Amino acid sequence: MDEKEFSDKLLTILRKHFPEYVVSQGKSLLYKINIDPNGKLKPANIEKPSRGQFAFQTDLLISNKKVPLVVLELKFGGFSTHDVITYSTKAIRHKEIYPYLRYGFVVGGQKFIDGKFFTHNVGFDFAYTLDRNYGNGKFIKLIKEQIKMSEKLIKILSGNKVSKYTTSIEIE
Repeated sequence: MDEKEFSDKLLTILRKHFPEYVVSQGKSLLYKINIDPNGKLKPANIEKPSRGQFAFQTDLLISNKKVPLVVLELKFGGFSTHDVITYSTKAIRHKEIYPYLRYGFVVGGQKFIDGKFFTHNVGFDFAYTLDRNYGNGKFIKLIKEQIKMSEKLIKILSGNKVSKYTTSIEIE
């Protein structure tokens, strides 16, 4: 299996488990919005981001009807330090535009997350390895939790008041 086949398989699984959301493959998200010297917004159409117009392409994206909620950056058969640095930075750039966005790193064909992920990660909210059972309950539960966290952040950013905020780390 290669990365494209892995992506196709996860796309099918996520669409099955999350029919109330839009699950897309290869969709672009803005990483920058600019006002040019003439006072014009760049890109001109922020509703339809495209590569080359201040937008990066995502591997898999889960959205509601209005906004992106969860991005999954995929690798298959392992990953490099360069992958973590590059895609972690990409996550930060996207989250500057979409501050409620949850960003994950999912590695297929590998049993464990290498230490280099923890050394170099600054932008990912979660990471997960899928060695064989791609539609397993733990993976689906994780994605469901990430969607809920994104939706909570949207409520907070829409003016809901909070008195407590925490992050947690789960190690399996």
